[in-house]
Amino acid sequence: MTENYMNLTAPVFNVQTYSIHDGPGIRVTVFLKGCPLRCRWCANPESNTSDPQLMTYPSKCTGCGHCVPACPRDAVSIGLLHEKPCALTDRTLCVDCGECTGVCPVQARELAGKEMSVGEVLQKVLRDKLFIDASGGGMTVSGGECMMHPEFTEALLYAAKQEGLRTAIESCAFASRETLEQVMRYTDLALLDVKHMDSSEHERLTGVPNGQILDNIRYVRNELKIPVIIRVPVIPSCNDSEENISATSEFVRRELGADVAVHLLPYHRLGESKNESLGLKMDMSIKVPSDGHMQTLKAIVESYGLFAQIGG
Repeated sequence: MTENYMNLTAPVFNVQTYSIHDGPGIRVTVFLKGCPLRCRWCANPESNTSDPQLMTYPSKCTGCGHCVPACPRDAVSIGLLHEKPCALTDRTLCVDCGECTGVCPVQARELAGKEMSVGEVLQKVLRDKLFIDASGGGMTVSGGECMMHPEFTEALLYAAKQEGLRTAIESCAFASRETLEQVMRYTDLALLDVKHMDSSEHERLTGVPNGQILDNIRYVRNELKIPVIIRVPVIPSCNDSEENISATSEFVRRELGADVAVHLLPYHRLGESKNESLGLKMDMSIKVPSDGHMQTLKAIVESYGLFAQIGG
């Protein structure tokens, strides 16, 4: 570890406290910006790029107009939205500089993503150390994709371990072997995604094939000997067929071991409002899976002798 590791920085878009879905116990989850995948169903669209992004919330806007002169690109104007005055942003002119966010009196504008140092993030994490320790929790580094910033992630995990915290990462596992080893060096638990077992379908749905991902998952579990939980986002019409869940279960049982748990994460539309705040549109053709369907898929995983649960 370098002498100045506490000063390493990365773009962070959220430090979420009291998280119970990103590993065991109560955790603090650190979300880094930047992801090599482009999943059709992404619930955190503000995580896709490493650059800051302007997010606007028209429901909060009072139409006061303070943001209009603050914009150096003349990208903001006052118009009508749902029959009330509202600040409107021309996304073709906006460069996500964030000048308009500081003058908004009602926080109807914010910049997603802030460059933070390891020391700054750790300070936030340690505020909840009492609850973390009492619950058997820890710190989880997520994204986006934490392996997009390997030096920062390694340093943050190391710093957390120095404070006696248990560590975990959430990852799509699409990274070089060198990056994988670097990030896993101070990781106690790896929550790794398997989005589709068919490589061509995986590439169609996410933008990348799955060969490197599956190889990395095997390596983490079998060579690095790090405990793994496999997480499958269940996306109707994309990867929720019984055949795909069976193939995933077979991969886990045969390649990773019967003691590796599988978490089935039902698709939700919580990302819709985030897409709107970024001036984007969510794919509304994807439906939320029914409870009955989730139970059917859970039973398939269990039929392979694996522990399965619905949700993280």
